[in-house]
Amino acid sequence: MNYDAVHISGYLHKMTRDGRWQKRWFETNGNFLTYYKSKKMTKLLAALNLPQVGEIKAIEQGKTIEAMVVSQGKTVEAMEDNVGSFFTIELNERIYTLKADNMKEALRWVKTLNALKVGGQNEERKGELADVEKTQRGGCMPCCA
Repeated sequence: MNYDAVHISGYLHKMTRDGRWQKRWFETNGNFLTYYKSKKMTKLLAALNLPQVGEIKAIEQGKTIEAMVVSQGKTVEAMEDNVGSFFTIELNERIYTLKADNMKEALRWVKTLNALKVGGQNEERKGELADVEKTQRGGCMPCCA
């Protein structure tokens, strides 16, 4: 997969574990989603390996963020902070809740991240298949077949 052809970056709001919103700079880097405090990208805060994450999905328009996060055991800030277009990324037991400026933008992030997730999984499978072939051929890849 050509990861350079599938790239997205920009500011999103990330919900903290205690329900507050933080503006962060997000960008894809290969099959990783990385985020920083700002666009200056001086300090990497986290890197999510997309082929290893669970579901990446947009939150239905009209569904309140309050209902969703309360079910995760979080409280949320003032109502005006919870207007926007949301999507989630599941990673192990944690659910990252992100907010874009509008639904079109949220859907663009979801589509791109899912493409990188699937593409990365396919690359991992290719590597596993090559290892199996190599093992079946006595540790050597076919060169004159």
